[in-house]
Amino acid sequence: MALLLARLSLATSGDAACYRVAGKPSLDLSNLLRDSAERLLATGHHHFVLDLAACPSVDSTFIGVLLFIWKGTHKAVPPGGVCLLHAGDLVRHQLDSLGVLERFDLATVDQSGVHFQELDVATASKAAVTWVCLNAHRELIEANPANAAKFKDVVEFLEEETRRSAGPAGV
Repeated sequence: MALLLARLSLATSGDAACYRVAGKPSLDLSNLLRDSAERLLATGHHHFVLDLAACPSVDSTFIGVLLFIWKGTHKAVPPGGVCLLHAGDLVRHQLDSLGVLERFDLATVDQSGVHFQELDVATASKAAVTWVCLNAHRELIEANPANAAKFKDVVEFLEEETRRSAGPAGV
């Protein structure tokens, strides 16, 4: 069976950004999504749509990145939001099991007229992936304190990895 790489495409209009996720998001895709969304938030995009029709499932890092985007849209004046299109049963269950489903609008909309540009999901450095994973899991814990017990060991491991990769002070 051939390995299918996850793909991320983007379309923007006004203060809205629409991503299309195809495949199960990888750590590299989550890193790219966070970087891209951070730039868009900084340039005034307050409404984000993620089309998950071709996304069978997500992991905790991807969900943490969604929370980062959600938080950014709610800091905007006026506040924006995040809408998940075509989120399947498993994706909705994964969001609900972490206590964050209610933060997102859910919808089904025909996007056949939207012109997406595929983004290059390049391999991120180990340090970048570690940082994105650490911050995504911190977002999950901040969003729902019950997640602290689930991700305590993950956060501790990633914090140690971050310290190790920083090297000695002054280097």
